[in-house]
Amino acid sequence: MSSGASSRAELLAEMEGVMRDNASRGLLMHQAIADRFGLGATDIKCLDLARDEVNLTAGKLAEITGLSTSAVTALLDRLEKAGFIERRRDPGDRRRVFVVSTGRREAETARAFAPLRELMLRGLEGCDERELRLIHDFLRGVTDGVTEMVRRYRVESRP
Repeated sequence: MSSGASSRAELLAEMEGVMRDNASRGLLMHQAIADRFGLGATDIKCLDLARDEVNLTAGKLAEITGLSTSAVTALLDRLEKAGFIERRRDPGDRRRVFVVSTGRREAETARAFAPLRELMLRGLEGCDERELRLIHDFLRGVTDGVTEMVRRYRVESRP
């Protein structure tokens, strides 16, 4: 093996380690933030994953997260109790219930995540547009792959 290949292999192994550390520390950070609101890390991350959904229902949240409908119901109960969301009946179909932000906790949540956003922006300051696109595409690919893994693992673990 050439020294270039060895160097590349070592760098890839280091990157794998850094990504694992980042994921683990990210989970711990999200739990620390969730603790501030009396929630679990899954609660706060599901809230984040659903941030851009229009006409969100419990079923749609289950689809987005891969969680069971009973887990989503319990999650929504916790978010509602903490003042993050409320459930509203669809006026056109009273059987359907939408999950809607109350708007009361967004500023607090934004403040809690602000240091992470600032850290990310500082880390990207020196990157040109091409480098930013490369990083974006890499992260999008990993995120899409993880989304599929979660879906597959959830399906495989169901009885």
